[in-house]
Order: sequence, then structure tokens, then C-alpha cells
Amino acid sequence: MKIKKVILVLTDINDQDITQAAVQLCKRFKSKLFVLFVVETGRISRLARLTQKKSDTLRKKIEDEGWQLLYLIEDDADKAGIWTSLHLEDGIATTIVKKYIDAYGVDAVLIKRKNEATRLFVSSTVPVIGL
Repeated sequence: MKIKKVILVLTDINDQDITQAAVQLCKRFKSKLFVLFVVETGRISRLARLTQKKSDTLRKKIEDEGWQLLYLIEDDADKAGIWTSLHLEDGIATTIVKKYIDAYGVDAVLIKRKNEATRLFVSSTVPVIGL
């Protein structure tokens, strides 16, 4: 099985615990690693209503955390000799991942969130691995 391009999908700072597995998988298969952090707009709206904080403030905080996580993964991948490409997008994770699969010719999707993995699994043209 050849897996030339892998996309690791992250939607929360707590997704950090799957990054080592993603790096090791890419090292094993000599794959390129696309790392995508999705700032979910619906989630920000819900958090804003629950916490009484401004959406813009929450979005900025989540975006900053996303970039921090992306840079940490890049460091880990670089140490392992893995090529990486970092991306941060706003929107719905499943929609954005489908776009990336087509645009970059991704061969496999790695994701932690069970509900998103399930939605991607039934609609994806490539294997979806839940970590």
C-alpha cells in the first residue's frame, strides 16, 4: 500500500495527542504530511453564547492555539525528516477536508474526533483513520 500524502485534521488544541502517531505513520510510509487545523465557525458561535464572550475574541484565541499546535507538529515532523505543509482554515471540517483531498491528491485522512471521522468515512474517496 502506498500512502504518498496524508492529511492530519485537527479541530481543537486537545487533538495534540495524535500528532506523534501521525508523524510515525508518515515516517513509516515516507509520506508527505499536510496538517490542517479547522476553526469551526459553528463551534465558536456556540461557545460565544455559552460563555457570553465575543465571537471575535474566541475565534482569535482558537486560531492562535491552532497555529501553536501546527508549529509544534511541524517541529516534530522536521525532526523525523517528514515534509510538512501547515494550513489553518475557517469552516466545517468535513467540507474543508474534501476540498483538500481533491486539491492536493491526499491518499489518507487522519483524525481524532469520532463524529467527524464517521462523517468523513462515509463520504470520503480515501481511507479515513481515526486515531
